[in-house]
Amino acid sequence: MVKNKSHNKTESTKKPLAWVAGAIFVLGLAIIGGLSWSSTVTVQEIQYRGNHFVSTERLKQVEVPTGISPDSMNFVDIIRRFKKLAYVKNAAANVEPNGNLSIDINERQPIAMLTDGSTKVYVDKHGIRLPKVLGKTIDVPILYGFSATPMSDTLHSESFKRVSDFLTNVHDKPVSNATISEVAWTEKEGVVALTNQNGVKLIFGKGNYETRLRNWEAFYGEVVKQKGIKKMRSVDLRFEGQIVTREKEI
Repeated sequence: MVKNKSHNKTESTKKPLAWVAGAIFVLGLAIIGGLSWSSTVTVQEIQYRGNHFVSTERLKQVEVPTGISPDSMNFVDIIRRFKKLAYVKNAAANVEPNGNLSIDINERQPIAMLTDGSTKVYVDKHGIRLPKVLGKTIDVPILYGFSATPMSDTLHSESFKRVSDFLTNVHDKPVSNATISEVAWTEKEGVVALTNQNGVKLIFGKGNYETRLRNWEAFYGEVVKQKGIKKMRSVDLRFEGQIVTREKEI
């Protein structure tokens, strides 16, 4: 009986060793196949995905070498070229098994239409100014109180950071997003907005925007929808535990 147990242990030891050897063999074949593919395949076509604001025609103007092996391509440099385009936040390059090069574009998303006199440009949450693109409009609030030029500069003031925080919260709240049409920054009152109906002034101040927007949505659902908005001139949401309203003089 002892000899049988010893024999079974030897057999069970051989099976894992055989499995490991087989796995190493398969892995070796895969590596050899990959090296062979890499040395024979050349990039011939380029495909673009994920772009909306940046046209495919504009992406094609970015110089990307073709007719060479993927091993000879400087992908870091290629990505850097695409990131120079206004709307391109990031990009990724991937060579498909058939040799096609796929460029995946991650675009910046506007949070407002920045208006400065007659100049109008989009701006994202990081303060990057973005040009308007013909036929590619987006429904975002109009923003006042900041310069729309130069396009190469980034808005990084503390006041813009507060406005960006406010607009980001607006985007995430359906009622606020549907009722707020214009936003401005003032040193005295902070963020001030106008409703898209009757242009009622909403004062949100200089912080705590998630709570104040939640209070506005509750006020809109409980009061505005019942009493209407035509008689209201302003709604001040800066005070904790209360909402101060002013009505129009008739």
